[in-house]
Amino acid sequence: MHYPLIDFYRYFSALIVCISHFILYWNKSVQVEFVSIIGIELFFVLSGFVLASQILRLEINPKRYFKTFLYRRWIRTIPPYVIALVCAAILFEYGDFFNLLKFFTYTQNILTDNSSPNFFPVAWSLSVEEWFYIYLPFLILFFAIVKPMQFRPSVLSICITTILLLNLFRFFYNGETINWSEDIRRSVLLRIDSLCFGVVAYIFKDKIGGKLLIFSILVTIILLTYFLHEPSLLLGSTFAQNIFFPLCSICFSSILILFTYARSLPAFLIKIGNFGANISYSMYLSHIFFINLTMNLFNNLILALPIYFFILTIFCWIFFNYFEKPLLESRPKYT
Repeated sequence: MHYPLIDFYRYFSALIVCISHFILYWNKSVQVEFVSIIGIELFFVLSGFVLASQILRLEINPKRYFKTFLYRRWIRTIPPYVIALVCAAILFEYGDFFNLLKFFTYTQNILTDNSSPNFFPVAWSLSVEEWFYIYLPFLILFFAIVKPMQFRPSVLSICITTILLLNLFRFFYNGETINWSEDIRRSVLLRIDSLCFGVVAYIFKDKIGGKLLIFSILVTIILLTYFLHEPSLLLGSTFAQNIFFPLCSICFSSILILFTYARSLPAFLIKIGNFGANISYSMYLSHIFFINLTMNLFNNLILALPIYFFILTIFCWIFFNYFEKPLLESRPKYT
C-alpha cells in the first residue's frame, strides 16, 4: 500500500542533505554538519521501511523471489549511481584506478571510509544500502536452504538480532583510538542495523498505538535536539556516539509508522509528494555537482541557494523522466 506522507518524508530527507551540504560549503558549522548527518539517518530507516513489503514477500518464497528482488533493486539504484560516479571521476581527482574501482564496487567503506581521495563523498551511504540489499536477502535464502521450515529464523528475528549485535559491538569497539565518523558512522559493516530498524518498524506498524508513537517521537526528538545544541558531544563522548544511532532509528521509525495513519491526502499534495519522491534519489546523487557550479557563479549565499535549488530540481526532474523512469518501468515484476 502507498502512504502519501512517506513521499514527503523522502523528499524532506533529500532536501535536508542537499541544503545542509550547500551551506557547509559556505560555513563549516558543526550544527549544520549535524543536520546533514540527520538527513542521511532519515534515509537509512526509510529504505528499510519501504523495502520491507518486498522482503516479507521474499521470506515467503526465497528461491522464487530472490533474483527478482535483487534485479529490482539494482536496476533502480546502480545505473544512476554509475553515471554520477563517472561524472565525479571526470570533475574531481579520483586518485588511482584501484581507488576508483572501490567506489564502483561499493567497497570503499566496507570497514572504514578513509579513501584517498574521497572524490564522491556521498557514496558511503549508498554502499551501506547496497550491501543491505545483499545481506538480508542472502540470509533469508541461506536459512531457507539449510533450515527446515519450523526452525527457520524469521525476517523479524534476523533484523532484531542484527540490531542488538551491532549496537553491542559498537559499544565495545568505540573508543579514543577510533575515528567515530570514518570508522563507525560511515562503515558498511557497522551501519546495516539502521535499515533493519526500518524493516522492524514496518512489521510492527499496525501493532503500535498512536500514543506510544508520539511519546517515542517526543522523547527522542528532545534528545536529538540537545545533540544539535551541543554537537561537540558527538565528537568527544563515546556514550553520546553509542546512543545516537538507535535514537535516530527509533525516532524516524516512529515517525514513519505515524505517517502510515494518513491513507489519503488532497490530490495536489499527492502530486507534490510524488514529484519530490521521484527526484529525491537523483538529488542525493548529483547535488554536489551543482554546489560547485553555483559556488563559482555567485558569492552570496542568499542569492546562490535558491538558484542552486532551482537548477538542481530542473536537472533531477529531467533525469528522472528520461532516465530513471524508463528503468523503473523495465524492472521485473513479482509473479
